[in-house]
Amino acid sequence: MKFTLLFISILVLFSSCQSEVCKCADQWYEMTEALKKADEQKQDIEPILKKYEAGIEKCRDMDAKMTPQEKEEMIAELKTCSSYKKLGGVPK
Repeated sequence: MKFTLLFISILVLFSSCQSEVCKCADQWYEMTEALKKADEQKQDIEPILKKYEAGIEKCRDMDAKMTPQEKEEMIAELKTCSSYKKLGGVPK
């Protein structure tokens, strides 16, 4: 029982430490997968776009006030995110 509680606590700790950059990558990945599925099933994509609209907009604006150096650091961090790797990276 104690081991299970410890394991859950560690999982919560690590999941709460995820960076904003990786959270954005996760959200982008989830939205992309939902859009692909909706397209395959010939479903309306508007509900999906609406669901992710606020989060994606926040992510798009994340680098608005960053210096070029901060943007480079953000991109380097983004490349370490599992969702970024699942997406196959972003074209240059």
